[in-house]
Amino acid sequence: MVESGISGAIVKFDSETLLNAFDDIGRAALEESSHIELAIYGGAVLMIVGNFRYVSEDVDMAEIADGRPQWFFKATQAIADKNGWPSDWINDAVRFHLSPLADRTTDHVEFGSFPRGVGPYGLDVVVPTAEYMLALKLRSIRLPEPDIVTQDASDIINLATVVKADSIEKCIAILGKYFPKTAQGAEKQAFLLKRLNLFSGAA
Repeated sequence: MVESGISGAIVKFDSETLLNAFDDIGRAALEESSHIELAIYGGAVLMIVGNFRYVSEDVDMAEIADGRPQWFFKATQAIADKNGWPSDWINDAVRFHLSPLADRTTDHVEFGSFPRGVGPYGLDVVVPTAEYMLALKLRSIRLPEPDIVTQDASDIINLATVVKADSIEKCIAILGKYFPKTAQGAEKQAFLLKRLNLFSGAA
C-alpha cells in the first residue's frame, strides 16, 4: 500500500471540487488504459459521505496499489494547477496515522467510481467505515484551538451516533480495536471526551 495525503498550504475543498478532482484522475487513468484505487480519510470523508461538513481543509488519501504510475503524478499536478492547489497536495503523510490492524475489506467500503457516469471507470474510491473513522478521530483528538475543538467534537458525536457508541467506554473500545496501545493509555481521550461533554459516564 502506498499512502498519500495533503500537506503544505491550507486548501479549502468542497464536495463538488473534490469529486471533480476524482473525475479528472479517473479520466487520466483511462487515457493510459490504466486503473487505480484510492482510499480517502479525514474531513473529506465526512464531507462527501456523511454530510457532516460543508467544507474540508485537507484531503488524506491512501493509494491501494503497488506504487504510483507516472501518469498519476502528471494528473495530480494538472489538478493542482487548475485549482490553484500546492503541487504536493497528495503525499504519504497519512500513513503515520492509519492502523495496521485495519482490513481493506472489512474496515473500508466502496464510495464510487470515476469519472462519474456509466463507465468505463479509471478510479475507484473507498472510504473507512464509520467505526474505523471514529477510531482515527479519537486517536488524533486534541485541544489546541476552540474552532478545532468544536469541529472534532462535532465529528466524534456524529460518528459515535452512526455506530451507536453512546458512552465513553464504547468509544474507547472502538479505539482499542484499531489502536490497542493507545486505548490502554486512553486517559487523554477520556479526559477530553468528558471535558467536551460529549457523553455521560467515564471510560
